[in-house]
Amino acid sequence: MKNILNKVKLFVERSLERDSVLLVISVLLAVFIWGYITTQKWPDDHIFINDVPVDFEASIAGTPAEAEGYKIYDADVQNADIRVDANRKYIGFLTKEKFYIKVSADNYSGEQPVTAKLTVQKTDDNSYDCDYKLKEPSLNKAKVYFYKEITKTLDVTVKAPGITAAEGHKLKSLTCESISVTGPEPYVNMISSCELNITQNVAYDTRRSFQVTASLGNITFLNENGEDINKIIRPYMSKNQFTINKSELNVMVNISSIKNLDIQYSHIITDVPDYFNRQFILDRLSLSTPSITVSSDDPSIDDIDSLPVSSDESVSLSSIGKDFSASFDLTKALESYPKLNNDSNVVSTYLKFDSTGLAEKTFDSIDDSRFTIKNPYKSKYVAQHITQRLDNVTIIGPAEDIEKITADNLTVEIDLSKSTVSGNGKLNTGINTYKALVLLPSKYKNVWAYGEYTVDVEIFENENQQTEVTTASSDY
Repeated sequence: MKNILNKVKLFVERSLERDSVLLVISVLLAVFIWGYITTQKWPDDHIFINDVPVDFEASIAGTPAEAEGYKIYDADVQNADIRVDANRKYIGFLTKEKFYIKVSADNYSGEQPVTAKLTVQKTDDNSYDCDYKLKEPSLNKAKVYFYKEITKTLDVTVKAPGITAAEGHKLKSLTCESISVTGPEPYVNMISSCELNITQNVAYDTRRSFQVTASLGNITFLNENGEDINKIIRPYMSKNQFTINKSELNVMVNISSIKNLDIQYSHIITDVPDYFNRQFILDRLSLSTPSITVSSDDPSIDDIDSLPVSSDESVSLSSIGKDFSASFDLTKALESYPKLNNDSNVVSTYLKFDSTGLAEKTFDSIDDSRFTIKNPYKSKYVAQHITQRLDNVTIIGPAEDIEKITADNLTVEIDLSKSTVSGNGKLNTGINTYKALVLLPSKYKNVWAYGEYTVDVEIFENENQQTEVTTASSDY
């Protein structure tokens, strides 16, 4: 045993004689002494942490304000500087991520903003024993906006100036699904409309629908005056004051085919004498709107080149004056083509009469010597005109013809078969009014009488026919 102790003593004596060993021992001893002093005699120190964020969600979580549907929509303070006191041995681990600023949610209703107290809080993962407070205790107040959170459903108006249709096609519509926007009650209620701006440039040349995807960043909320709400709310309002229930929007681009249709009219001109040149009138008629533009999503548009129209009433030749016109209802005509859309927005067109080169002449009186009665019922009835003359008879035609015509060239025909008081082989006896047709010599095939003329005619039963019937009865 004595030998062992001597050997240890000899080892220690030799080790101490080396400088390197003495250096290591000195360092270890210094560290021990420094640690003892810092943890026992001067155990605490402090640091300042700048820009610790205000946590609005944590501030209102679990409060009566949250239970009533309120939410903090920012304040005029977003972060604050704090002071932290802690033991030296772990103060270096206390960073900005270990703390947050809390806003008191006690005073949340009434006129906004409200004044709320700021306090410093440790995060859940901060287990270090330390003291913390605002660096400037006097700056412990903030103006905070508490609003109820509501949701509103909005239709979306699409604006896409770069989306067009190629020739022969039209952009029928741009439709977008509706959205639900959630945010602070007064500002959501302020939203009157919603616009989606699409910046794509595309010209479509096919009749069908296309889907375009748009970013939510292109949405603009407008008030009733058309102002961008984001430009009139408080400048420090959170960027996420409005949230939308979609991550992106789908817009349907609907393309139709377009076509110009010529309007074809069928117009029946009645009471035309056999000698009259009907084409002379037809050549002078033209439509105020000779064609319309239509569109359709249906391929049937490819087979339609014209739109037939007709007048509800026939037109008598005598009603065609120098200012004549007749209207056609295009809406009614298009009812036969329910798959066509009237893009011209023209609901009617009318016939115009070209009276260039035509003249009028009015005769004060045509006496009854020029009257003839056309009576297909003369075997049963005798007719005698009561009217002695026609006054103010007007004729229209080429100026060179009108100049030659005198009253002696006119005849007046009363056709008993064309009256509403006749028909089925019977006439109403007594005095009745019949339409009178003013006729000219056949060489004036482009001249006609303008105006409606009537003649009173008295009808008698044919006495000869009555006698024959009586005699027949007697013979029987």
